[in-house]
Amino acid sequence: MPPVNALGLPAGKHIRIFDAYIEAKEAADRGELDAQEAMSTSDFATYMGKLVRHTFLDRYQEVQGVWDQYTRDVPLEDFEEYTQSSFGRFADIPEHALNSEYPELSIKELPNGPIRLKEWGAAFSVTRQLIISDRLNKIAEMPQLLAEALARTMSKQAAITCLQSNPTMWDGNALISVAHANRVTTALAATVQGATDLMTLDLKFDDIVDDEGYNVITPGGRTLLIPTELRWVVKALNQNSLLPNGSSQLEANLVQGYFDNVIIEPFFTDANNYYVLSDPTGRLSPIAAINLNGNKTPFIGLKDPGVKAILGGNDPYSFEFDEVKYKIRHDFNFRAVEWRGIVGAIVP
Repeated sequence: MPPVNALGLPAGKHIRIFDAYIEAKEAADRGELDAQEAMSTSDFATYMGKLVRHTFLDRYQEVQGVWDQYTRDVPLEDFEEYTQSSFGRFADIPEHALNSEYPELSIKELPNGPIRLKEWGAAFSVTRQLIISDRLNKIAEMPQLLAEALARTMSKQAAITCLQSNPTMWDGNALISVAHANRVTTALAATVQGATDLMTLDLKFDDIVDDEGYNVITPGGRTLLIPTELRWVVKALNQNSLLPNGSSQLEANLVQGYFDNVIIEPFFTDANNYYVLSDPTGRLSPIAAINLNGNKTPFIGLKDPGVKAILGGNDPYSFEFDEVKYKIRHDFNFRAVEWRGIVGAIVP
């Protein structure tokens, strides 16, 4: 007869997570697990914590959005508000006359607006009755659902709050605005006119200047940032050699292959707005992705469920707690910090 566990099930066969715990604990009691594995079965809460940790992290990494493709990493040391600044430019270097003193050059420190870290967090509890009654093994899905919630929150903060909402910058103007010379209002279509509209956006970079009036030198290459609804329109514009001109004729596509990268942001809720980026993750990135000392991994904690059993705790369904409570916490924030590396179409 094949071996069975305390629940009368064949070894390795589980109806619920608690069954797996019972089997693992029995194996630990028989000395069949190494020290680290045996420690994880010291109580159900610890066993569940191991599952939460691995399942959460796997799913969290799997469902991360695309915001890291158009944001710049900015680590901070604490939760205080910091005012960013940058240096301006030196004037042109003059010719040096023979036997004369070298002239002293000056440089300005320019403000870039405040940034601050935020703490995000939540808790969830698993009751003793739920654990025992969980014949559909739904508890195992909770870490994945929690991971999806955090990843979704981060993506919405970056895509909607910091970009699509077109927030007001420290100079009093919207991120994408006429004042910043980086706004158009034309809808995009897979036509010759659509190609012209993309060229218009790209040419806007030639008009953007810094605080001292110098033209901003953008790195080579361009990136399109679009909602999912425009993916096929952009595919045609970026790959087709010919496009319809509106008069039942085809013309050469002048923007074919011009864009090095296309980022499809599924969290955009506006199906019409689109953006061109010149330096998506560099110094001209429009969004700062702020973290605490470079830590990008969320914290998951287990509250000590300590309830000491003094009677009736010998059956396999009894364990020394009334509920298991977990907490998730992550320190991050997103902030619009730079308009000189983005041109956007804000379509009415």
